[in-house]
Amino acid sequence: MTTATMTRSLALPSSRTVINLALGGFAGLGFWELFSAVPTAWVAGFPLEPPELVKALFYTQLGLQLSTLVAKLIHFTTGFLFYPLGYWLLTRWVKSFGMPADGWIWGVITYFIALGFLAPLGGQHFLLNDVPLLSLMSLIGHAIYGWLSAYVFEALEARPS
Repeated sequence: MTTATMTRSLALPSSRTVINLALGGFAGLGFWELFSAVPTAWVAGFPLEPPELVKALFYTQLGLQLSTLVAKLIHFTTGFLFYPLGYWLLTRWVKSFGMPADGWIWGVITYFIALGFLAPLGGQHFLLNDVPLLSLMSLIGHAIYGWLSAYVFEALEARPS
């Protein structure tokens, strides 16, 4: 991607950009779901379960018991829409280092949001430091998720309308 496709602007994203963000988010989320279930279970002994974190967070902070279906919906919406919008805000409103750095950086940021901020709010250890292999696999998975989401989004954005 060229730096021309990553100019800073305080404008809201166009509908085309939101669709491209969602498509990038779906690509990253598809990877994440496979990675969190299979390689993570091989390496760490069990899979990552983001919906369980969502359920724990809502119960601990709000006293709400979510169904697994609702927790998955929240996690999927975060992965295909909210995290990609965060990437767009960061790279368009704050600072862009260009691809692939933007994607890797955003992926690591999503890891810290999930396990450094939300996990403790849900009653888990900071960065899941009580299960270091699971934390490491989450870091790797989030980093690749961020890169893949950003790569697909930037490639779509670079195409002529």
